[in-house]
Amino acid sequence: MPKIKKKAKSLMQTEDEIKSIAHNVFDYYRSYQKQFSIALAVIVLVLAATLVYAIVGSSNEKKASQMMSAAYDAYDPRGGAPANYPQALQRFQDIVKQYGGTVNGAIAQFFIGNTYVQMGQPEAALKEYEAFINKYSSEKFLLGQVYQRIGYTYLAMGKQDEALKAFGQAEAITGTGPATLELARLYERAGKSQEALKRYKDISDSLPSSAWAMEARKKLPPPNLGQAPTSVQPGAAAK
Repeated sequence: MPKIKKKAKSLMQTEDEIKSIAHNVFDYYRSYQKQFSIALAVIVLVLAATLVYAIVGSSNEKKASQMMSAAYDAYDPRGGAPANYPQALQRFQDIVKQYGGTVNGAIAQFFIGNTYVQMGQPEAALKEYEAFINKYSSEKFLLGQVYQRIGYTYLAMGKQDEALKAFGQAEAITGTGPATLELARLYERAGKSQEALKRYKDISDSLPSSAWAMEARKKLPPPNLGQAPTSVQPGAAAK
C-alpha cells in the first residue's frame, strides 16, 4: 500500500508540472497569436510537447519554469493590469543568469529582446536578439522567431534593407510563413515585382487556408493572364 500511495503522489506531481508547462506555453503563444497561422500553431504544440518532457526530467528546467511564469506575469499580466516591463526584464535576466543552459533560459533570452522593444529601446533589443543567436542557435524554432522579431524591429526603425535580410534568414529557418509575407511586401515596395510575386505564390501554394494566403492571392494575377489563347483546330469553325 505505501508504494501505491507514493506512486500516485508522484503521478499527481508530474500532472501538475505538465499543466504548469502547458499554461506557460499557451501564454507564450497567446502573446504572438496575431503572427501565427494554423501551420505555425502546430509547431508551437510540438514545442510544448518537447518542453513537457524536458522540464519534467530536469530539476533546473522546473525551477526555470517557475521563474518564467512569474516573469511572464509581469510582462503580460492577466485581468487587464498594466505590464511592468522593468520588473519583467529583471526576471527574464535572472533566468538567463541562473539557468541559461535550459530551454526556459533560451525563451527568457528571447523575451529580454521583446521587453526592450516594448520599452522603446530597439537598439538594446537587437543586442539581446544577437545574444540569443550566439548562444542558442540550436533552438531552431525560437531562432526563426528571433530573426523574425529582428526584422520587425528594423522595420520599426525604418531600416528596410536590414529588415529584408532578417526576414530572409527567418524564412530560411522556418520555411514559408509570416517572414515570407513580409519579404513579399518589402520587395513590392522596392519595385521588385518578380521577387514579390514569387513570395506571394509560395504563400498561396503552401498555406492555402491561411489569412496570409488570402492577402497573397489578391496580389497574384489571374491564373490565365498572359497565356496565349487556345488555338482552333482546323475545320472546327466549319462544324
